[in-house]
Amino acid sequence: MPNSSLDLLCIGDCSVDLYMKVDLGSVELTHSDHPKMCFLHGSKIPVESFFSSPAGNSCHLAIGCEKLGLNTSIYTELGDDDNANKFINEFKEFGIDTKFCIKNPGTATNVHAVIVAGGDRTIFSYHKERNYKIYDWPVPRWIHYSTLAPGFEKFQNELIDYLKANPQTGVAFNPGSSQLKNIEAVKQFVKITDVLLVNTEEATRIVGKHSTKELHTELHKIGAKLTVITDGENGASTYDGKTFLHMDAYKTKDEVVDKTGVGDAYSSGFLSAIIYGKSLEEAMKWGDFNAQGKTTKIGGVNGLRSRPEIEELVKSVKLESTNL
Repeated sequence: MPNSSLDLLCIGDCSVDLYMKVDLGSVELTHSDHPKMCFLHGSKIPVESFFSSPAGNSCHLAIGCEKLGLNTSIYTELGDDDNANKFINEFKEFGIDTKFCIKNPGTATNVHAVIVAGGDRTIFSYHKERNYKIYDWPVPRWIHYSTLAPGFEKFQNELIDYLKANPQTGVAFNPGSSQLKNIEAVKQFVKITDVLLVNTEEATRIVGKHSTKELHTELHKIGAKLTVITDGENGASTYDGKTFLHMDAYKTKDEVVDKTGVGDAYSSGFLSAIIYGKSLEEAMKWGDFNAQGKTTKIGGVNGLRSRPEIEELVKSVKLESTNL
């Protein structure tokens, strides 16, 4: 178990996801390399169910890692409204430190609309620009840095300086959509990253189109020490500078209900195992088991597993890694 009183500080925007599970008889789904969901604009679409859930990469990571037993805090800039209060209360219920959940007077907390159909989802995202700051937070064992709104560059430079001044802190990075619009800024942070967590599309946006193995090596050339690339149903792969590993996605007979937050579920499982000092292969198993659990429930944090649940699956389910 880590020695620091704060194992992990998650940095990034949070949002409220408003889920609408639509009636499949009211929309048209196309299945191809680029699947589409179509409906008549101006029509009224029946909704099977509707609810809200806390969301955002850092939100998902903080809750996922806290459920896995890590002492977790989160730095996020919120609005000054009921949704901000809901975030703070929910984080407290999970045991997450909320001292650095900052309310911004006169503004609203981010809200995303999510349409769920056929086991997948489409997200309409919104990130209000914020004045991000380095606060006097306790120096954590690890920092996970993710999605921020446009205009994040000044804060990121300050965060890089903070991390250089605290080299004992491990650095995990999962760039968000706004950050990926500035690839040079992303590469600047990759240079100081210990664990880079991306999917195939994100990796390609950073270094261009390559084979999976080449994506890993190109990301390592920038500076990432350990790279993790998830590829949906094709599983995930890792590279630590010496060994390439691939592991198929863990699948069961459980229905895939919603894929929102699956990548974050994998990341929280994988990163928690690394912080606990597990092997690379076991960390991949933790990621796999957590991601599969998430797919069985609607919402970004529903279905996330506890540490005892994952440790039992590690003992009872045979998952093997192969050389990539």
